[in-house]
Formats: sequence, structure tokens, C-alpha cells
Amino acid sequence: MGSETKRTVRWGLMATGGIAATFARDLLVDPKTRDVSDVNHIITGVASSSSLESAQRFVAKNMQDSQLGVSCATYGSYKELVTDPNVDIIYIATPHSLHFENCMLALNAKKAVLCEKPLTVNAKQAKRLYEVAAEKKVFFMEAVWTRFFPLSVRVRELIQSGEIGDVNRVFVNNSIGSNLESMDLTHRYLNMDLAGGALLDIGVYPLTWLFQTLYHTQCKGAKTPKPPTDISTLVEKHEITGADRTISMMMRFHMPNNSGFDYAHGIASASFDLPDVDDAGGPTIHIYGREGEIQVWGPVHRAQSIKVIPAKDSTKAYTEEYPIPAEGHGMFWEADEAARRLLAGDLQSETIPWDESVLLLATVDEIRKQAEISYPAKIETTEYVG
Repeated sequence: MGSETKRTVRWGLMATGGIAATFARDLLVDPKTRDVSDVNHIITGVASSSSLESAQRFVAKNMQDSQLGVSCATYGSYKELVTDPNVDIIYIATPHSLHFENCMLALNAKKAVLCEKPLTVNAKQAKRLYEVAAEKKVFFMEAVWTRFFPLSVRVRELIQSGEIGDVNRVFVNNSIGSNLESMDLTHRYLNMDLAGGALLDIGVYPLTWLFQTLYHTQCKGAKTPKPPTDISTLVEKHEITGADRTISMMMRFHMPNNSGFDYAHGIASASFDLPDVDDAGGPTIHIYGREGEIQVWGPVHRAQSIKVIPAKDSTKAYTEEYPIPAEGHGMFWEADEAARRLLAGDLQSETIPWDESVLLLATVDEIRKQAEISYPAKIETTEYVG
């Protein structure tokens, strides 16, 4: 990138599905609408693995009037995209069963990567990707967009400031009310060839909340938090495909608390079967401290309000609202972080560092082991053919 583009990052989109369209629309929202003035985004490449026409349709539908004359190349293969010299960073929006090979393709071409979560289907794959990113000296980040919401930042600040005292329990529920019986067995929720099931599809959000409240909040200064222990799992599976449809997880985090309680229980659940909870339905996240509680209201993945309740005087409870500006979806904040780190020459982001991504997936590995959730060897491998 030349000096004339110091603040502008040129994105390439790998895949043309719904999540890529949502990301593209958010990416092109004027940064000023969210009080951002240090970075700007443009899309200079879009690739579909199915056909060039698919990429062209994507651009026409999602970007036609949004880039003020900026040219965007379209490709019918991912290899063409990662070799485009006019692309600085690749956003990978393919199914998570393909993330390992797609990331390897981009990293081997020395392209920076923002990859949708879950980053991979197991911890060994994630660790290998980070090794390659370090070898190639390119920026690489898992797109855990929820972590970059101002609401999430505020919750972490409240915990670290001691607003509710030492945190000893966090409960998170993510249920979406899907009718699995009406779905084709090839649907991503049910298809084990796509690493289907609630755990990797919607369960990563509750786990993200456990980690960002009970693990990440300790990652300051000389503190070295311990991984969760005593993991236990309950699972209900689809009768035909074996995909997990409802899963509950519990684990112990070891906390450097001052009150004599050196533990915290993290409890997470994810279900395709149970009904969704909208913004008016009640809190989906409870963060319990020795001196109060933080409730997070709205969908787990993009909540927009919190309520802080002091333990000694509930009349002093207060609510804070964090609406998403410009009618956006909320994915632009992770894009801003990726752009900043890329322009600064960093390889990773402190908000979702490489070792924490690996640790979360190692926790998923243990949950899968207990629940006897297995995927085909072809999507579990760390071998990359290219």
C-alpha cells in the first residue's frame, strides 16, 4: 500500500453468500456515522467458487452505488482473488468446514485475512493457520464480530473496573427456534459434511461471551489466565444426521479474585429447538458478581442494551443502550479493527488474540469429545494440498 492509501484498506471478499452480502453492506457504510475517522474501506475484489457470473451478480446487487466509482474486480475462483495486487485483505465468508483450506490459500499468497468464526473446526487447524501467518508475516484475525461491539467493550470495562465485584458466574443462552424437521438434510444446520450442528454454528456465541467475560478480562499486564477446567456437556442430537440440536456446557474458570473466591462458573447453552428471544423478551446473558449483576438484553450475537444491578440497592440499577448506527448490522467495527491493525503492521489483534482463539477451539474439542460429535476426516485435517 502506498502512502496515498494509508487510511484506506482494499478488501477482497471470498464467497458471495448471505454473510458476505451483510459484511459488504456494512463495510461500505460511511465510517463517520459511527464516529470513526482514522480508517476507510473499499471493496476491490469479489470471488465466487461457483462462477464468475455469481461474483458479478453479487457486486451488482450489493455494491452498485456504494463506492463512488471505485473499480471492483470479479473472479470465478478464489485463487484469482488472493493473487490480485489491488486487494490488501481477504474476508473469508465460506462455510466453516472450508475455513482451513481457504485461509491457507490466502496466507500462502501473503494476503492478510479476516476469517469468519468459528475459525476452524478444531484447535489443531487454528494453531497451524496462526503458525503460517507468523511465517508469512501477515495479519490474521478471527472475525468474532460480537467482541468489537461498543456494548461488549463496555461490559469488559465494567468487569475490569470492579463495578459488580469479583465475577463468579456467567450464564449465556442462544436459542434460535428453528424447525429442523422441515429442513432438508443437506442444510448446514444438519449436514455433518459441513460440520453442522448447534455447537459450531450458534454455540460459539455463548462460548465467546464466557471467554470475553471470564478469561479475556484477565489478560492485562502480567496476568496469565488459566484455561477453563472441569468441562461438562449435555447434548441432544438429530435423529437422522446426528448433528447436535441442543447443547449445554459448563466449565470452571480460575479467577485471581480478592474476595477469597478463586473460581467462576461459566454456563452456556445453544439450541436450534428452543424459541428465539428478541430485544423485548428478556436478558440472554447474566453476569453475576459478588456486588451485583450485569444483564445483557437482546440477541447474544448483537445485543444492544445492558442493565447493571447493584446487589445492595437494586433501586440504583441503570440501563445503557448501544444501538447500531446507520441501520447497519454491526460488522463494521471488526472491519475497523482489522484495518487499523493491518495499517499499523500488526499480525494480530489484542481483542481476539491468536492464543485465545486456539484455546476456545481446544475447549470446543473437549466438548465435542464428551458429546461424541465427529466430522469427516477431510474437514478435520491439517494437511493442505493447495
